[in-house]
Amino acid sequence: MKPIVSIVIPAYKRETELTELLESLTVQTFQQFEVLVMNNEGPPKQHLLAPFLNQLDARVIEVGENHHVRARNRGVLEARGDVILLLDDDDLLMPTHLEAGLRDLQQADLVYSDAELFRFEWRGGRRVVTDWEPFAYAFDRERMRQDSTFIPSGTMYRKSIHDTIGLFDEDVYNYWDWDFLLRVMDAFTVSHPARATVLYAFNGTDNLSAIQDEARRRYFDCFCQKHGLTDMEMKNFHIVQEERRSYVRQTERTFTGVLPGRTEGE
Repeated sequence: MKPIVSIVIPAYKRETELTELLESLTVQTFQQFEVLVMNNEGPPKQHLLAPFLNQLDARVIEVGENHHVRARNRGVLEARGDVILLLDDDDLLMPTHLEAGLRDLQQADLVYSDAELFRFEWRGGRRVVTDWEPFAYAFDRERMRQDSTFIPSGTMYRKSIHDTIGLFDEDVYNYWDWDFLLRVMDAFTVSHPARATVLYAFNGTDNLSAIQDEARRRYFDCFCQKHGLTDMEMKNFHIVQEERRSYVRQTERTFTGVLPGRTEGE
Protein backbone atom coordinates (compact mmCIF):
# COMPACT_ATOMS: atom_id res chain seq x y z
CA MET A 1 0.00 0.00 0.00
CA LYS A 2 1.37 3.41 -0.96
CA PRO A 3 2.29 5.42 2.14
CA ILE A 4 0.43 8.66 2.80
CA VAL A 5 3.26 10.15 4.88
CA SER A 6 7.01 9.97 4.31
CA ILE A 7 9.09 10.54 7.46
CA VAL A 8 12.54 11.91 6.59
CA ILE A 9 15.22 11.43 9.27
CA PRO A 10 18.85 12.52 8.71
CA ALA A 11 21.07 10.33 10.89
CA TYR A 12 24.77 10.24 11.69
CA LYS A 13 26.07 8.50 14.84
CA ARG A 14 23.24 8.60 17.41
CA GLU A 15 22.28 4.93 17.27
CA THR A 16 20.46 4.66 20.62
CA GLU A 17 18.47 7.83 19.99
CA LEU A 18 17.48 6.65 16.53
CA THR A 19 16.34 3.32 17.98
CA GLU A 20 14.18 5.17 20.51
CA LEU A 21 12.70 7.26 17.72
CA LEU A 22 11.79 4.11 15.77
CA GLU A 23 10.16 2.74 18.93
CA SER A 24 8.03 5.87 19.17
CA LEU A 25 6.87 5.40 15.57
CA THR A 26 5.65 1.86 16.22
CA VAL A 27 2.97 3.19 18.60
CA GLN A 28 1.59 5.90 16.30
CA THR A 29 -2.19 5.69 16.05
CA PHE A 30 -1.87 6.28 12.29
CA GLN A 31 0.38 3.76 10.57
CA GLN A 32 0.22 4.37 6.82
CA PHE A 33 3.67 5.92 6.56
CA GLU A 34 7.19 5.11 5.43
CA VAL A 35 10.43 5.91 7.27
CA LEU A 36 13.45 7.15 5.33
CA VAL A 37 16.64 7.07 7.40
CA MET A 38 19.15 9.25 5.58
CA ASN A 39 22.60 8.00 6.60
CA ASN A 40 24.93 11.00 6.61
CA GLU A 41 28.16 9.05 6.08
CA GLY A 42 27.77 7.54 9.55
CA PRO A 43 28.08 3.88 10.62
CA PRO A 44 25.75 1.34 8.96
CA LYS A 45 22.12 1.73 10.01
CA GLN A 46 20.37 -1.32 8.56
CA HIS A 47 20.88 -3.40 11.72
CA LEU A 48 19.03 -0.71 13.70
CA LEU A 49 15.99 -1.04 11.43
CA ALA A 50 15.98 -4.85 11.43
CA PRO A 51 13.97 -5.32 14.67
CA PHE A 52 11.25 -2.99 13.38
CA LEU A 53 10.76 -4.20 9.83
CA ASN A 54 7.73 -6.30 10.76
CA GLN A 55 6.10 -3.12 12.12
CA LEU A 56 7.47 -0.27 10.01
CA ASP A 57 7.89 0.40 6.29
CA ALA A 58 11.47 1.63 6.72
CA ARG A 59 14.60 1.86 4.63
CA VAL A 60 18.09 3.34 4.83
CA ILE A 61 19.30 5.68 2.10
CA GLU A 62 23.04 6.32 1.97
CA VAL A 63 23.67 10.04 1.46
CA GLY A 64 27.44 9.66 1.06
CA GLU A 65 28.36 12.82 2.98
CA ASN A 66 27.64 14.45 6.32
CA HIS A 67 25.34 17.26 5.19
CA HIS A 68 21.98 17.30 6.97
CA VAL A 69 20.25 19.75 4.59
CA ARG A 70 21.30 17.78 1.52
CA ALA A 71 20.11 14.62 3.27
CA ARG A 72 16.65 16.13 3.78
CA ASN A 73 16.49 17.19 0.15
CA ARG A 74 17.42 13.69 -0.96
CA GLY A 75 14.73 12.33 1.35
CA VAL A 76 12.08 14.57 -0.19
CA LEU A 77 13.07 13.37 -3.66
CA GLU A 78 12.94 9.71 -2.57
CA ALA A 79 9.64 10.06 -0.70
CA ARG A 80 6.64 8.06 -1.96
CA GLY A 81 4.08 9.81 0.22
CA ASP A 82 2.20 13.01 -0.61
CA VAL A 83 2.92 14.36 2.89
CA ILE A 84 6.41 14.93 4.29
CA LEU A 85 7.15 14.70 8.02
CA LEU A 86 10.52 16.02 9.19
CA LEU A 87 12.35 14.55 12.18
CA ASP A 88 15.79 14.75 13.78
CA ASP A 89 17.24 11.43 14.89
CA ASP A 90 17.22 12.31 18.62
CA ASP A 91 13.64 13.64 18.81
CA LEU A 92 10.40 11.66 19.24
CA LEU A 93 6.68 11.90 18.61
CA MET A 94 3.74 11.31 20.91
CA PRO A 95 1.43 8.50 19.66
CA THR A 96 -1.32 10.73 18.19
CA HIS A 97 1.03 13.10 16.34
CA LEU A 98 0.51 11.82 12.80
CA GLU A 99 -3.21 11.28 13.15
CA ALA A 100 -3.80 14.80 14.50
CA GLY A 101 -1.43 16.40 11.99
CA LEU A 102 -3.24 14.83 9.04
CA ARG A 103 -6.53 16.24 10.33
CA ASP A 104 -4.96 19.71 10.46
CA LEU A 105 -3.65 19.32 6.91
CA GLN A 106 -7.21 19.13 5.65
CA GLN A 107 -7.33 22.91 6.25
CA ALA A 108 -3.67 23.89 5.73
CA ASP A 109 -0.58 23.22 3.62
CA LEU A 110 1.88 22.96 6.52
CA VAL A 111 1.30 22.15 10.17
CA TYR A 112 3.73 22.26 13.06
CA SER A 113 2.80 21.60 16.66
CA ASP A 114 4.16 22.71 20.00
CA ALA A 115 6.87 20.65 21.65
CA GLU A 116 8.14 19.47 24.99
CA LEU A 117 11.82 20.27 25.57
CA PHE A 118 13.17 17.37 27.60
CA ARG A 119 16.42 16.84 29.45
CA PHE A 120 17.71 13.40 30.25
CA GLU A 121 20.34 11.20 31.85
CA TRP A 122 21.85 8.04 30.42
CA ARG A 123 20.96 5.00 32.51
CA GLY A 124 21.63 1.45 31.38
CA GLY A 125 22.44 2.67 27.87
CA ARG A 126 19.11 4.46 27.44
CA ARG A 127 17.79 7.97 27.95
CA VAL A 128 15.75 8.63 31.07
CA VAL A 129 13.89 11.94 31.16
CA THR A 130 14.72 14.13 34.16
CA ASP A 131 12.57 17.19 33.42
CA TRP A 132 10.66 18.85 30.60
CA GLU A 133 9.00 22.14 29.73
CA PRO A 134 6.68 23.33 26.95
CA PHE A 135 8.04 25.03 23.85
CA ALA A 136 4.76 26.69 22.92
CA TYR A 137 4.44 30.04 21.15
CA ALA A 138 1.67 31.48 19.02
CA PHE A 139 2.30 31.68 15.28
CA ASP A 140 3.01 35.38 14.68
CA ARG A 141 4.14 36.21 11.15
CA GLU A 142 5.95 39.41 12.04
CA ARG A 143 7.65 38.00 15.13
CA MET A 144 8.68 34.91 13.15
CA ARG A 145 10.80 37.14 10.91
CA GLN A 146 12.76 38.33 13.94
CA ASP A 147 12.80 35.28 16.20
CA SER A 148 12.11 31.76 14.94
CA THR A 149 10.02 29.72 17.36
CA PHE A 150 9.71 27.02 14.70
CA ILE A 151 10.99 23.55 15.62
CA PRO A 152 11.02 21.57 12.36
CA SER A 153 10.88 18.15 14.03
CA GLY A 154 7.35 16.82 13.64
CA THR A 155 6.42 19.32 10.93
CA MET A 156 4.03 17.86 8.35
CA TYR A 157 3.38 19.44 4.97
CA ARG A 158 2.24 18.73 1.45
CA LYS A 159 5.15 17.51 -0.64
CA SER A 160 3.80 19.59 -3.55
CA ILE A 161 4.99 22.73 -1.71
CA HIS A 162 8.44 22.01 -3.12
CA ASP A 163 7.08 22.28 -6.67
CA THR A 164 6.47 25.98 -5.99
CA ILE A 165 9.32 27.07 -3.68
CA GLY A 166 12.01 24.49 -4.43
CA LEU A 167 13.92 22.29 -2.00
CA PHE A 168 15.57 23.30 1.29
CA ASP A 169 18.26 25.93 0.78
CA GLU A 170 21.66 24.34 1.35
CA ASP A 171 23.38 27.74 1.23
CA VAL A 172 21.90 28.82 4.58
CA TYR A 173 22.70 25.45 6.24
CA ASN A 174 22.05 26.00 9.98
CA TYR A 175 19.08 28.22 9.11
CA TRP A 176 17.48 25.95 6.51
CA ASP A 177 14.36 25.44 8.68
CA TRP A 178 13.74 29.13 9.42
CA ASP A 179 14.29 29.94 5.75
CA PHE A 180 11.88 27.18 4.71
CA LEU A 181 9.09 28.41 6.98
CA LEU A 182 9.44 32.02 5.80
CA ARG A 183 9.19 30.90 2.19
CA VAL A 184 6.17 28.70 2.94
CA MET A 185 4.47 31.57 4.82
CA ASP A 186 4.64 33.75 1.70
CA ALA A 187 2.73 31.31 -0.50
CA PHE A 188 0.85 28.75 1.60
CA THR A 189 -1.40 28.27 4.62
CA VAL A 190 0.32 27.45 7.91
CA SER A 191 -1.41 25.87 10.94
CA HIS A 192 0.16 25.82 14.41
CA PRO A 193 -2.14 24.01 16.86
CA ALA A 194 -1.66 24.39 20.62
CA ARG A 195 -0.78 20.74 21.07
CA ALA A 196 2.60 19.53 22.38
CA THR A 197 3.14 16.21 20.57
CA VAL A 198 6.84 16.59 19.67
CA LEU A 199 9.56 15.64 22.16
CA TYR A 200 12.68 17.72 21.54
CA ALA A 201 15.97 16.69 23.19
CA PHE A 202 17.41 19.69 25.03
CA ASN A 203 20.63 18.57 26.76
CA GLY A 204 23.94 20.36 26.41
CA THR A 205 24.87 24.00 26.09
CA ASP A 206 25.24 24.37 22.31
CA ASN A 207 28.81 25.63 22.69
CA LEU A 208 30.48 26.27 19.34
CA SER A 209 34.15 26.34 18.43
CA ALA A 210 35.50 29.53 16.87
CA ILE A 211 35.55 27.85 13.45
CA GLN A 212 31.97 26.63 13.80
CA ASP A 213 30.85 30.04 15.02
CA GLU A 214 32.51 31.75 12.05
CA ALA A 215 30.80 29.37 9.62
CA ARG A 216 27.44 29.85 11.33
CA ARG A 217 27.88 33.62 11.04
CA ARG A 218 28.34 33.29 7.28
CA TYR A 219 25.18 31.21 6.99
CA PHE A 220 23.28 33.64 9.23
CA ASP A 221 24.36 36.63 7.15
CA CYS A 222 23.34 34.80 3.98
CA PHE A 223 19.94 34.02 5.49
CA CYS A 224 19.37 37.64 6.62
CA GLN A 225 20.38 39.02 3.24
CA LYS A 226 18.08 36.60 1.44
CA HIS A 227 15.05 37.74 3.46
CA GLY A 228 15.94 41.43 3.77
CA LEU A 229 16.37 41.22 7.55
CA THR A 230 18.44 43.98 9.17
CA ASP A 231 19.86 44.60 12.66
CA MET A 232 19.58 40.90 13.50
CA GLU A 233 21.67 39.40 16.30
CA MET A 234 22.86 35.82 16.01
CA LYS A 235 22.09 33.82 19.17
CA ASN A 236 22.13 30.14 19.98
CA PHE A 237 18.95 28.30 20.86
CA HIS A 238 19.75 27.85 24.54
CA ILE A 239 20.38 31.56 25.16
CA VAL A 240 17.33 32.83 23.31
CA GLN A 241 15.11 30.26 25.00
CA GLU A 242 15.61 32.08 28.31
CA GLU A 243 14.37 35.30 26.70
CA ARG A 244 11.23 33.70 25.26
CA ARG A 245 9.76 32.20 28.40
CA SER A 246 7.72 35.32 29.12
CA TYR A 247 5.39 34.64 26.20
CA VAL A 248 4.86 30.87 26.37
CA ARG A 249 1.25 30.04 25.49
CA GLN A 250 -1.13 27.51 26.99
CA THR A 251 -0.97 24.23 25.11
CA GLU A 252 -2.36 20.69 25.35
CA ARG A 253 0.22 18.55 27.17
CA THR A 254 0.12 14.74 27.39
CA PHE A 255 3.77 13.80 27.96
CA THR A 256 4.34 12.21 31.39
CA GLY A 257 8.10 11.70 31.25
CA VAL A 258 8.09 8.18 29.78
CA LEU A 259 9.38 8.08 26.21
CA PRO A 260 6.79 6.73 23.71
CA GLY A 261 7.20 3.05 22.92
CA ARG A 262 8.30 2.19 26.45
CA THR A 263 6.37 1.03 29.47
CA GLU A 264 6.61 2.56 32.92
CA GLY A 265 9.86 1.52 34.60
CA GLU A 266 11.83 0.72 31.45
